Amino acid sequence: MTAEPSDEVLVRAARTGDRRAFSALYRRHCGGVARALASYAGPDRTAVDDLTQDVFLRVIQSLDRYTPHRPFTHWLYTIALNVGRNHVRGRSRIMPLDGVAEPALGTSAGMAEALLREAALREAARLPEGLREVLALRIGGDLPFAAIAELLEIPEGTARRRMHEALRSLRIALEAASRKERA
Repeated sequence: MTAEPSDEVLVRAARTGDRRAFSALYRRHCGGVARALASYAGPDRTAVDDLTQDVFLRVIQSLDRYTPHRPFTHWLYTIALNVGRNHVRGRSRIMPLDGVAEPALGTSAGMAEALLREAALREAARLPEGLREVLALRIGGDLPFAAIAELLEIPEGTARRRMHEALRSLRIALEAASRKERA
């Protein structure tokens, strides 16, 4: 069984035009990037997909500027955060769920879970930028707090505090929405 090549090895190969190397990078990181961008796009899956493609298009266009003094994931998520920020700045308001297709789930528990996930994404997209960034990197990118702190150039304690505050804000918003729905 052979070990998977590192991101840096794949980047070097992709710079020479090796499409398989870039495809491997894409497959390895597209899920995390998409989850991170969901914090910016809310429950609109089409927007998440479009933003994810935009990130990887920018990666292709600027791959020659990546320098391995920092991990590839830090560079990649910096691009993802910039794409997410630009998306938020470019829209005048949060998209309502009217245009989002409802999930076709057979059980009430499955429907409740899907609705809760959509509500959480909608509320995450409304968080202040500093909280949304940490939430996107921690939950979406699955990055440790030390990496988040380095990426955002903030102390690690600040990253942890922002994550706690983001989760608290989401919990409060979801509880309020639940109370409103029951009333």
